[in-house]
Amino acid sequence: MVEFPNHRAVSDVDFLRNASDNAECKAKEKAKLLNQALSMDSLLKKLSLVGLNANYVRKVGLPSWWNDELNEVPAAVLEGAAHIAQRLHLDLRSLLQDDLEAKFKPLLQTKFKYHAQQASEVPYVSYQVASRVAELVALSLKPQPFIPVPAETNKVRQGILEQGTKVNLDSLLSYCWGHGIAVVYFNDYPPQSRKVTGMIQWQGDRPVILLSHKTTHPAWLAFHLAHELGHLALGHVKTGILIDDEINESDDAEETAANRFAVELLVNRYDNCFQGVPIYNNGQLRTKIEQKLRADSTVDACALAFNYGWHAKKTAPKKFGLAKKAVQEIGCEGSGDTMIHRVLESRLDWENLNDDTVDHLERILGE
Repeated sequence: MVEFPNHRAVSDVDFLRNASDNAECKAKEKAKLLNQALSMDSLLKKLSLVGLNANYVRKVGLPSWWNDELNEVPAAVLEGAAHIAQRLHLDLRSLLQDDLEAKFKPLLQTKFKYHAQQASEVPYVSYQVASRVAELVALSLKPQPFIPVPAETNKVRQGILEQGTKVNLDSLLSYCWGHGIAVVYFNDYPPQSRKVTGMIQWQGDRPVILLSHKTTHPAWLAFHLAHELGHLALGHVKTGILIDDEINESDDAEETAANRFAVELLVNRYDNCFQGVPIYNNGQLRTKIEQKLRADSTVDACALAFNYGWHAKKTAPKKFGLAKKAVQEIGCEGSGDTMIHRVLESRLDWENLNDDTVDHLERILGE
């Protein structure tokens, strides 16, 4: 007989434990499920109908101890299904009952910021997965109270610079965590699914910011983090979830305000972008940046370059490529996602986490 670990994903087998207050009813419920000839193949086929393909479920949903010898063992599949449900925010009963389609659990009240696409193209599967990651992180942290963030960017800047010399991803992370705001980077979504770019999720009395953009340059992620921090500071999300499908120019007043907050926080002034200055190559841009830094050393060089590109592309789209090349030559070191993971890892309450939670978090954090 194939054995498998006995550390059940407790929160997602409530219906097995609590099918009724009567112990006999609970036993009958579990026996009924085990007699349905559960197999992992049938479960994976059901999950594929909601946008979760088999390879993704095996990689993200199943625990590290799973192996294919367990695929036809009903008791093991029941255990595996509980892990899948827990990790991918699915309703466990819907996975196990033949007459039900797989479905996700209800989310908290959600404010969705989508741009060019229609509401029908909202990345439903991705934000379910992202929400579960944010929840897991929040529940795995050492206790810390949330301290409200001022709505004025100059006050936030002052607070950051009291602890450091420059506003960049590193100092932004310190500021967020110092205010009880958890920050996580996650970009492991199902293939072909539309991804989210940023998200804020209130979990109890503290918020979690999740960033997902595939570009992981520290200055790039610093802008996205500052944008989400702006949503928090400006009161755009006080409960539930706010999801940014994209972070770009928008007619949405809250998005415009969050963009302005982010730019002013990072480069001190919204118009700190060499507007009206003739720049024809990345060498000229680097020279202008060096001049700016001599006047204000609190600004990150790569943030200045990206801000120039972001503003200039409105009238000259190729200018953004020029800015990206300047960033490469400036050589801002580090990978933003690694920086975010490193700080998160130090804040997790590892000693009080069960084996399955540790296994799941290690997959999120990677190496």
